[in-house]
Amino acid sequence: MDDCNKCDPCTGLCKIVPGMAGAFKALGDPNRLRIIHLLATDTTGTLGVSDLAGILGISQPAASQHLKTLKSEGFVTSRREGFRVYFSFNRDRLLEFREHFDQMSAAVMDRCDRELVRETTQQTSLNACVVFYSYTGVTRGVAERIRNACGCDLVEVKTLTEYSAFTAYTTGVLHARRGVCDPILPDRIDVSRYDLLVIGTPVWAWKPAPAINAAVRALSGCEGKRAVIFCTNCGQPGEALPLLEAALAARGIEVAAAVSLTQEEMAARTAENDLIERIVGAYPLPVEDLIS
Repeated sequence: MDDCNKCDPCTGLCKIVPGMAGAFKALGDPNRLRIIHLLATDTTGTLGVSDLAGILGISQPAASQHLKTLKSEGFVTSRREGFRVYFSFNRDRLLEFREHFDQMSAAVMDRCDRELVRETTQQTSLNACVVFYSYTGVTRGVAERIRNACGCDLVEVKTLTEYSAFTAYTTGVLHARRGVCDPILPDRIDVSRYDLLVIGTPVWAWKPAPAINAAVRALSGCEGKRAVIFCTNCGQPGEALPLLEAALAARGIEVAAAVSLTQEEMAARTAENDLIERIVGAYPLPVEDLIS
């Protein structure tokens, strides 16, 4: 299905909202939620209408109606054996529902982020640049969300020789521990025209990725600027942020905020929300605001 072009950028919500509405309605009843729980945890595969009605303490017609509603939305399936009909929970449908809910939540949060930027800065975008390296795509996802919220530019740093799954955990980790600068593209990053820098890195061996070490050296026109730094990690950021802050300070850059993003926080988007707020808070005020 083509984009409808009603939203800019297209969120894709128009394709999933009708189905989501029916799913929310089906799940918006305590007894139907209890039925889902009973079927999801059942190990016998022999729960019928009378069994569920007895467990829930409701009439069989009521239980049958609840099952019909859940079945119509795909959360419940049934099979017939002789005169008996047994019901099962459709896990694939719940996974689809969760995926669509996450998509809807992400679109709403992106809108909220853009509104936060607009209200705080009184402009549609920030004159900022996000410089980042991403090996698995996680750090890239954070950078893109910052871009979507703030309207800033992205500079993705790439290594001249790409790491494989094996070399990333051998050569890459060794380089990170030693503070090595990997050869990168672009080899020069001119940030002279930006008011704020955002630097992002994954954590390798509790330190910044070697490509980001090189990116800091590759910065041009960076003296006297402010920066917000962030790292993505599995829960152990180690020395990554202090080392990155020290490297930037050596280039004449003041780090206004440092944010660690764990996998759990990124799933809940709590730390990412904090990161957006830190970026907005670190943005230099216009001269007229400083005078007033």
